[in-house]
Amino acid sequence: MDPMAKAFEEAKKNPKMRKKLKIKAAFSMLLFVMFLGVVFITVGTVIASKNGSFLGMTQLDFLKLRARYGIIMMFLIIVHLLMNRNIMRKELEMLLG
Repeated sequence: MDPMAKAFEEAKKNPKMRKKLKIKAAFSMLLFVMFLGVVFITVGTVIASKNGSFLGMTQLDFLKLRARYGIIMMFLIIVHLLMNRNIMRKELEMLLG
């Protein structure tokens, strides 16, 4: 069995850990959906730069949207890193030690 799967199975049995896992899972899913938005905006920017517009938006419109979306994504990534700092610390110990 995968060690991470085993750890998740053990955590599911603990109600406090289950609540934390649900919060992290919901946040990770939000981050994934926002990432798909970034991909769409990037593709739209490229297409709009070549054709003049994409879905009724010009390249400038996409760049404005991309700037706003970038700020939101930076905030979400910082929160994600803070939520998973203990896991990252353990991974760094394994990598460097």
